[in-house]
Amino acid sequence: MKMKTGLLYGIVACSKTRVRCIFCGVFIPKASRCIEQHTNGIRHKENVELMNENGITFIDDALHCKPCNRSLPHEESVMMHIDCEDHSNWMAAMEDLVDGEFITLDAYLCCEKDDVFCEVCNSNIECSLQSIEEHVNHINHRSNITDRLKPLNGIFPVSNDHEVWCKVCDAYIENTVPSILNHIDDDEQHMEWFTIIEDLIENQEISIESYLSSEHEETAYCKKCHMEVLCTAQNISSHVHSEAHLNQFGL
Repeated sequence: MKMKTGLLYGIVACSKTRVRCIFCGVFIPKASRCIEQHTNGIRHKENVELMNENGITFIDDALHCKPCNRSLPHEESVMMHIDCEDHSNWMAAMEDLVDGEFITLDAYLCCEKDDVFCEVCNSNIECSLQSIEEHVNHINHRSNITDRLKPLNGIFPVSNDHEVWCKVCDAYIENTVPSILNHIDDDEQHMEWFTIIEDLIENQEISIESYLSSEHEETAYCKKCHMEVLCTAQNISSHVHSEAHLNQFGL
């Protein structure tokens, strides 16, 4: 049986009697059975997944971390590296930067691409903390974020260009990027409505997308019961606790 060695498995020759798994930082007897057992093991598979989630790839018989821009010493396993301060700080800072910004890191972290992609701006960005920070703070991105969030938050234009209307709160907001984002992120009434409704519809197959994106729509839609429900906390609560709805879930 051919031994599972090389790029795909992280197994490299070490001596006449042993091989080394670079992913896991361990030595293995140079026998097909031992190598097979290791590469099929939970620890090895978890390390491969961690590599794909942390921008770590295998280049020239060594692990290389894209976020840290350095090769790992032979004694440093995948787990050891992602737990180190430099890497964990980069990941935490990057995740904080892209949270809620419609920027995906997946292709970069699994080493398919060198850039990250901003969905709302339809553009690639150099994957560095500085470049992404500059991008998310730019007025064009903030404006695009606002446009994307309006139909997700029940916010609509009015005849007066100086204001927009929040359907959820029945309130008028200054039609500026900061004012709209502040309302979505910080207004207590707005946030409370979403908290209550989202808790009610969780795992209930009830959609409020049409209610939020259509100015004159008054109902949510229950996909399980194939019916519309007036989109208020009281009506949705009554529906999800009704016998007809519960029967659809076999309860």
